Amino acid sequence: MLTQYISRFIKLPSIIGSHPRRSFWALPTLLVAALSVGFGAIIWQMSEPDNGISSFQARFEAIKDVEVRWGAELLSLQLGIARNYDAVTNDARIVELGVRDLIMLAADNASMMSLSPALQDYHDAIERKIWLSEQVKASYAMLRNSVSVLPDAIDETRHSSGSSPQNDRQNGGVSGRVAGLITATVSFVVSPTKLLEDRVRQSISETDALIPVVPPPMAETLQRLMAQVGVVLKERQRGSRLMLEVTSVPSEVSTSAIRAELQALHLERTDRRRWLRDLALASGLLLVSASVLLFMSLRRRFAELKEDNRLLRQVNANAEEQLMQSARLSALGQMAAGITHEINTPLAYVKAVFEVLSERVTDRWEMTMPSDVDASSPQEIEEHRIELQSLLKDGLHGLNEMATLVHNMQNFARNDKGDVQEFRIEEAIESALQIAAPRLGKEIEVRREIETIPSVVGSPAQIRQAVVNLIVNAADAMADGSHPPVLTVRAKLVSSDIVGIEIGDNGPGIAEKDLGNIFNPFFTTKAVGEGTGMGLSITYRIIENHGGTITVNSKIGAGTIFTISLPRHDTYAHPGNRSERTIVGGSDHDDS
Repeated sequence: MLTQYISRFIKLPSIIGSHPRRSFWALPTLLVAALSVGFGAIIWQMSEPDNGISSFQARFEAIKDVEVRWGAELLSLQLGIARNYDAVTNDARIVELGVRDLIMLAADNASMMSLSPALQDYHDAIERKIWLSEQVKASYAMLRNSVSVLPDAIDETRHSSGSSPQNDRQNGGVSGRVAGLITATVSFVVSPTKLLEDRVRQSISETDALIPVVPPPMAETLQRLMAQVGVVLKERQRGSRLMLEVTSVPSEVSTSAIRAELQALHLERTDRRRWLRDLALASGLLLVSASVLLFMSLRRRFAELKEDNRLLRQVNANAEEQLMQSARLSALGQMAAGITHEINTPLAYVKAVFEVLSERVTDRWEMTMPSDVDASSPQEIEEHRIELQSLLKDGLHGLNEMATLVHNMQNFARNDKGDVQEFRIEEAIESALQIAAPRLGKEIEVRREIETIPSVVGSPAQIRQAVVNLIVNAADAMADGSHPPVLTVRAKLVSSDIVGIEIGDNGPGIAEKDLGNIFNPFFTTKAVGEGTGMGLSITYRIIENHGGTITVNSKIGAGTIFTISLPRHDTYAHPGNRSERTIVGGSDHDDS
C-alpha cells in the first residue's frame, strides 16, 4: 500500500491524459494558458502601430502641398512675376524625391503594397510635369530676354531718324508705331488673349509696311524689332501651350487613386481593430471562465491532495508500526526458538517420568498410602486413591499444556513457508471451514462469497492454518450470543496479482485500546486459561512470510472483518517483488 501511494505522487506528467482527476485540472490549465497567450497576442496586435499608414499619408499630403506650390511658382513664372527659377527648381526636386521615398516605403511595407501602382502613375506624372516645367523655364528665359530688349528699339528708332520730331514725321511717325508695337507686345505678354494677339500682329503689319519708306538704318532697326517681337509672340504662345500641358498632366487622377487606397487601408485597419476588439472581449470572457474553472478544479485538486497526504501519513504511520511489529516479532521469534529448544528436552523427560509414575502408581497405589490413613478403612483408602489419580492427571494435563505452549512457540519462531506449491485458495478455505466446523457448531451461520480465483503459490497448510485461526477467533467472539451469529467468508481477485480473503463476524467488535497489540505474541483478551495469545501472531507471521498483508476493520457492537491480501506468485522467493504490508488493527478475541 505504501508503494502504491508513493508511486501515485511520482508519476510523470506524460500520463496526464490517462488519469481522469489529473486531466480534470490539467485541461483547464492548458486552456487558460492558451487563452492567455491568445489574449496577449490580440492585445499586442491592437497596440501595434498602423504600419506607417498615417505617417505615409502625412508625407503624401506634404508632397501634394509642395506640388501645389510648385504649380503656383510655374504660373508666376509664366506671368513674369517670379524673380528667378530657383523656387521652381527646388520645389520640383522636393516633389520628385518625396515621391521616390513613398514608392520605396510602400515597397518595403507589405500592408501598403497595394499603393505601388498608383504611386508609380503619380511618379510618371510628376516626371512629365518636371520635363514640362523645364520647357516652361526655357521658354520663359527666351521670352524674358526678348522682352528686355524691346524698349531699346524706341531709342534706336529715334536715333536713326536724327532725333528730330520733324524727321520722325517725315518718316511716317515711326517712333509712335514702334512704341505702339512694343506696348501691344508687352500687353500680350502679360495677358496672351486673342484680341491682344491680333493687335500685335496688326502692329507688326503696319510696322512692316514702313520698312520700304524709311532709311536703311531705321529699316534694319525695325526688322530686328519685329524679329524680337516674333520671338516674344512665339515663346509666349509656346509658354501658354506648355502650361496647358502641365495642367493636363493626370497627377490628380493618381492622387485620387492614392487617397482612395489610403482610405481603404484606413477602413481595413479600423475593421481589423474592431474585429480584434470583439475577439479580445470574447477571449477575455473565455479566459475569465477558464480561470474560474481552473480555480475550482485546483481547489478540488488541493482538497484531494490534502486527503491523499492524510492517507499517505496514515500509511507511513502504519508502515512504521508494521516495521516495529516485525522487529518485535523477529526478536520474540529468536527468543522463543532459544527458549523452546532449552525447555523442550527437560519437558519431554519430566512428561515421560510422569507417564511412567502414573502407570506404576495406578497399579500399586497402596504403596503411596501415607501413615495417617487407616488401612482398615475402605472409605479412606478409596479417597486416597482418587486423590492420587487426580494429582497425577492434573500433573500430566499441566505438562501437556506446557508442551502445547512450546509447540506454538516453535511454530511462531519458524520463519519459513513450509511446503511451497501451487494451490487454489477456494480449496484452502473450504478445508479450513471443515477443520473449524466443531468450533462453529450448528448455531453459527456461515455465509460463503467465494469467487473463482486463479491458483496462487505458497504453503497451503500454513494458509489454511491462518484462516482456521481467524475463523476460530470469530467463533469465540460471537460466543456471547447477543446476536444471531453470522460468519462471513469472502474470497476474490482484487487485481491481476493480488488475492483478497475476508473473515468477518457480527460479534461485539474490538476495543480501541487493543488494536495496537492484537498481533503481539501472548496478547489475549480472553480469561486466564482460555487462550495462549499466539493465534493472531502466528497468522500475522504466516501472511508476512507469504509477502502479503493483514488488516482489520472493526466497530464496537457491529463486528470485525479481517482482510488478507496475498500475492498470487511466490514473492517470498523474490524479495525485490515483495509488497508492503499494513496492520490497521486487530480483534479482541484470540484462539486458545
